Amino acid sequence: MLALLLATPAVAQEEEPSVLPGGPGQEEVFYACTACHSTAIIRRSAFDRNRWDGLMDWMTEVHGMAPLEGEERRQIVDYLAQHFGPRGGAARGRNPFLP
Repeated sequence: MLALLLATPAVAQEEEPSVLPGGPGQEEVFYACTACHSTAIIRRSAFDRNRWDGLMDWMTEVHGMAPLEGEERRQIVDYLAQHFGPRGGAARGRNPFLP
């Protein structure tokens, strides 16, 4: 499952922060995450705050991401949980391979 998160190669086409929902943390998420992968991975994900937080450790330990700490980490995880948290409703039309 976690391998799917990194299945998309680094951004081949130009993206900019506005591809993500606006709000506190938008630019921090964009620049921290697109250093390794496109925003498509983020935009199709739907994790709770604990899972997003755990992914920060996993990406650091397994993929060599620079550790996120303190206020920067809190802001990034808060943003991800708020805008890309678990989706409610029926699973119809959703990708069955994503939570």
